[in-house]
This record gives sequence, structure tokens and C-alpha cells, in this order.
Amino acid sequence: MTTVPPDEALEKFLSRGDDAMVGEYHVDITTGRWSWSDAMFRIHGFEPGEVVPTAELLLAHSHPEDREHTQDVLDEALCSDQPFAMIHRIVDAHGTGHVVATLGKGRCDDQDRVTELTGYMLDLSHSVRDLASQEADASIQAAARSRRDIEQAKGVLIMVLGVDDDGAFQILKRLSNDTNTPLRQLAAWLMTIAREADKPSRDTLLEFLTRLRAGESVDPRGEGLA
Repeated sequence: MTTVPPDEALEKFLSRGDDAMVGEYHVDITTGRWSWSDAMFRIHGFEPGEVVPTAELLLAHSHPEDREHTQDVLDEALCSDQPFAMIHRIVDAHGTGHVVATLGKGRCDDQDRVTELTGYMLDLSHSVRDLASQEADASIQAAARSRRDIEQAKGVLIMVLGVDDDGAFQILKRLSNDTNTPLRQLAAWLMTIAREADKPSRDTLLEFLTRLRAGESVDPRGEGLA
């Protein structure tokens, strides 16, 4: 559950430029009657007019972990003319979870009594899924690059030192542990040496490994062995 600054919240959310579904609600506080737009029904998993919207229905579809805070925000909104906005979770009539942004503002009559509450609910689930997917893709790509670098570094060790695949990996793993150097970084350094030397010699490689184990600076970026 996240509470966001109410000022400019409506303009910010409505100008997102994505395909977030936007529902509108209205509460007549004097009668307790709620009105929902068609999109508001659909966000909650209903066809328009299928159910009678109420505060109890709204809270019943709030995610259990967010329900108490949603109740507090709603109670305050129904007796205040201050704008509010929050990001929270709901569970629709089909059991599907949604991340939504709810915002609104009370309106007062001539005697400064809050008589109605109007606002919007935006279904941000698609945007959240896209963001999660992008982050997952980035993690997968990073892992793939890491595996590629390590496999290439193993190839250099096999070629120059004459060890087998398992032996090459054990050398990398032991050096990584002994020098507290991430395996991918160590592999990248080895590949930099290999590219600079065109055909790295056993002596060049052993010098790099010896200096690394001794704790000397060995970052070879653009300068050969440091």
C-alpha cells in the first residue's frame, strides 16, 4: 500500500499515456449511495450494473493486506474535503489481483459540510506487469552475458594452460573466492587480456593470475596489466 501526494495526482495518473482502465465513482454522503462508471464495475470483475456498489463491496474486494489502510483512507475521505490518492491492491470477482490507484476529493455544501465524494480508480496492473517483465528480461540478459563471459574465459584457460573444462572452471572459482572478485568480473578481465594479446601466452596469463592472487591491482581495461 502506497499513499501518494494528492496534489497533481489526478493529472499525473490520467496523463500516463498507457492503456490503464480508468473507472469513476461518486458517493452521495447524505444518502450513502454509490455510483460507478462501467469501467469501475469491470475493474472489479463485474459487468456494468451487475451488483450494487457500496462501501462494503469496495472493501470486500480490497486485498486483505491492504484492507485496513483502505478503510482508514475511505473513512477520512468521507468526512473531509481534502484530496487523496493511494496505490493499493484489489481482488476482483474472478479472484484476479489488480494494482490500482484510487484518488478523489470531497465536496462541501454551503455550510461546509462534506456531502459528496468523487474520484477515479485506475487499473495499473498492465503497467506493473510490463515493468516486472522488463526487469525479468534484463536479469535474464545479464545472466546470459555472465555465462558467455565465463565460458569464453574458460576457453582461454583451456587453450593456454592445457587444462580441461572442469579444471578451468575450478581455477576461476578458486580465484574468485580467494580474491573476493565476482566470477563475471574475473572472466571479463581475462577476456580483455586475451583480446589485447591477440594470442595470450602462458607467461602473460600466469602473471595475471599471480598478481591477482597477491592482491595487486590487475584491472586491465585499456592499459594492459595495471
